[in-house]
Amino acid sequence: MGSPWDHPDWYDLHDTAYTAGSEREPEHYRELVIALPPLDRDDHLIDVGAGTGKLAALIAAGYPRLGRVTLMDPNGPKLERARQRLERVLPEARIETLEAPLGEGRSLPEAQATVVSVGSVLMPIVLARGGSLDEGLEWIRLALAEILGLLRPGGWLYALETLAPPWLEAAPGEPARRLTLLELTAELTRARFSPVECTYRFRDRVTLRGRRPTG
Repeated sequence: MGSPWDHPDWYDLHDTAYTAGSEREPEHYRELVIALPPLDRDDHLIDVGAGTGKLAALIAAGYPRLGRVTLMDPNGPKLERARQRLERVLPEARIETLEAPLGEGRSLPEAQATVVSVGSVLMPIVLARGGSLDEGLEWIRLALAEILGLLRPGGWLYALETLAPPWLEAAPGEPARRLTLLELTAELTRARFSPVECTYRFRDRVTLRGRRPTG
């Protein structure tokens, strides 16, 4: 494995403390779960960038009659850990895995999900890819288009991210960075999610939701 983050055990040990502080991450994940619509047997959750399944498992624990979950991540060992975790929480549900990256033009399921969850995925990938902010925005637009395609008409995206401070302004040729709340909201709107709402915010940590139009 090229990076410690690729190892499922190392990832589980370090992810919470690194991204938000050990005392903060559970709160943000719980707030995302609370903001979700009711989920039941006819619903299909796609967790994009599922990692080892921590967020998907919290959603499943809150909605134990959830009928179907697809775990999407480019890391096979993490996906296997996530699948095992979800099968323990949802023994009667249909659990599937999809080993694929986001925003790379891969063939993905069309109009399958009633809800797509994205937990701390977009901004970390923008930073990891490097390059310029314009290149980062180009990738975000491809990724959001793919996420929109995963959703059924009327389905919801819930995205938890750590954002840049609000006083930053885009400058020509600047390096890739996290987006501000206004910038990410604008990208969701540009991708045709409507309405776009902030359901939770604590300092730099937010949950945004947007709906795929029914028309």
